[in-house]
Amino acid sequence: MDKHHKKRLQINKKAILLAHFGTTYPSALSSLDNIKRRVMADIPGIETRICFTSNMVRNTWTVRRRKPEKWIEQGVTDEFLNVQGLLGAIGNLHDGNYRTIIVQPTHMYHGEQYEDLKSYIRALQSIRTVKRAWQPFESIVLSRPALGTWGIEHDYSRDIDEVVALFGDDVEKAREKDAALVYVAHGNDFFSSSAFSETCRAMRERWPDASIHIGVVEGRPGIEDILAEVEASHHGRVILRPFMITAGDHAHNDIADDAPDSWQGAFEARGYRVETRMDGLGADDRFASIFAKRILETASNSGILLLQEIGDNH
Repeated sequence: MDKHHKKRLQINKKAILLAHFGTTYPSALSSLDNIKRRVMADIPGIETRICFTSNMVRNTWTVRRRKPEKWIEQGVTDEFLNVQGLLGAIGNLHDGNYRTIIVQPTHMYHGEQYEDLKSYIRALQSIRTVKRAWQPFESIVLSRPALGTWGIEHDYSRDIDEVVALFGDDVEKAREKDAALVYVAHGNDFFSSSAFSETCRAMRERWPDASIHIGVVEGRPGIEDILAEVEASHHGRVILRPFMITAGDHAHNDIADDAPDSWQGAFEARGYRVETRMDGLGADDRFASIFAKRILETASNSGILLLQEIGDNH
């Protein structure tokens, strides 16, 4: 390669972009912050940034930026107050000469948000310039969510088992209190049933003597389905916990509210004693580290070296 050609080569730094669904609850942001801290601790020396994939959540923060003092007083950092979507965040990385990017979704499962991410990343991967040396990305790849995805590269059941193994403390607590353990995921009407039914099956196989249930706010199984399951288990107590990355709007309004149409209210109306645990899964260091593992596996599959000396980032 001659000297003239060398001068035309672009700088190629590496970055991790954590693609969160996002949350409008300031108190729930700590779960997302914890995921970033764990990823940075497990994969040191690599630029790590965030984006929010939910348009509605980002729009809320856009409005809030008009009066930032209120949110800064509540501990909201500039990173969250000025959060961008996927394309904005990738554009800023590209402007900083980050041309090898691993996008890690922090979604629970392969649902609507993840499917949209795939579409965006495939479009960016398809960019071809006249001169290859000026292509915007050396490599931009999408990792997989916590509960995995379909395909032949990774056994999704192993991803599910890896997540399931983290819930032993919850099961033990439910045993001690002779309670049914009910997790409530976000879900939607057309993507979530299989992922959560498989996860529930794996939990029941691991702890066959426990009463474990996973329902969803949107889709099936819904609250009436889970009520019927719990009634058949003949428990008088219920431990209710969001099966979500953050304990945000759904957790506080759909799950733990005492209104009769919430999950807690519905169980209490049937005479159950309900205990809620209102922390997002991202607050658990072990769960947060799942995403670091997904990133390293994706990097290895894509021929990207991440675990290197701090400062050697190109």
